Amino acid sequence: MMPMAEKGYTISEVSKITGLSKHTLRYYARINLFRPNYIDPSNGYRYYTYDQFWKLDIIICCRSINISIPEIREILQSEDNERVVRLLEAHREEALSMSRYYQRVADDIQWYSSQHEAMYRADCYPEVEVKELPERTVIYGKNENNVKAYHLKLQEAVYHNTGQNHVFRRSYGFVLNAAEIKNNNFKKECEYLMFPDEPSYAQNPEYTMTLPAGKYACYMVKVMNERADFSVLNRWLLDRRIEPSYVIADEACLQLFEYLEHGYLCEVKVLLPG
Repeated sequence: MMPMAEKGYTISEVSKITGLSKHTLRYYARINLFRPNYIDPSNGYRYYTYDQFWKLDIIICCRSINISIPEIREILQSEDNERVVRLLEAHREEALSMSRYYQRVADDIQWYSSQHEAMYRADCYPEVEVKELPERTVIYGKNENNVKAYHLKLQEAVYHNTGQNHVFRRSYGFVLNAAEIKNNNFKKECEYLMFPDEPSYAQNPEYTMTLPAGKYACYMVKVMNERADFSVLNRWLLDRRIEPSYVIADEACLQLFEYLEHGYLCEVKVLLPG
C-alpha cells in the first residue's frame, strides 16, 4: 500500500516525465517488467512511486543500446556487477558484428551506385581501345545440352565454389562465338562471374576457367535480343587483318532488374595475336 504522504504518479505523468509512451508502459506492466507500485482500491487507478524511477531509468538506458527484455530482467535481478559486465560485453560483440554487417550493406549499396555512374561513362565509348589485361580466374557456367540454361549452371557453380550464393558485388561476363561477331550476333558460349575481392577458386577447379592475359581490342556495345552493332570493331580488325579467335564480353555494370530485352552495355574484348 502506498503511504499517504507519498505522491503517486499516473501512467500519463510517467509518460510525460520519461518520454515513454503509455502503450510501452502498459506493455512493461503486462510482461511484469515494470509495474505500478500501487492500485487505488476505490477506483482501480494505478500509480507509480518515486522510488521506482531508478528502475525505469535502467530499463530506458538498456533499451537505448538495444538490450533485449530477457537480458534487462537479468540485469535488474543481478547483484553482481561482473556478471552484468559479462552480459554487456557479449552484447557489445553482437553489436560490433551487426555494425560490420550494416557497413558491408552500406558499402554494397555505394558500389552499386558507382556501377550506375560507370555505366553512363561507358556509354561514351566511340572508338576501339587496346588494353593490356592480366590473367583472370573466373567462375563459369556452361550447359552444352541447353545453352540458354548457362545462367543456372553458373549459379550452381558459384554455390559449389564459394559455399554461398548471396555475394552482392559481382560482375558478369561471357565468352562469345568469335565467328558470329562479323554478323552482329552476340552469341554466348558460356557465362562467367567475377568478384571484386576475388576469393580462391582453387579448391574447386571444375567450376573455374582462366581468361588469358594479353592485349585486347576493347569496344563498348549495346546488346539487345542477342544482337549488337560490331561494325566499328569489325572494321578495326579488318584494317589490321586480324581474324578474331577469342572474344569475351564483360557487362558494364550490375543492374537489379530484368533488362535483357531493353538492352545492356557490354565491353567486348578481342584477344590480339602475339
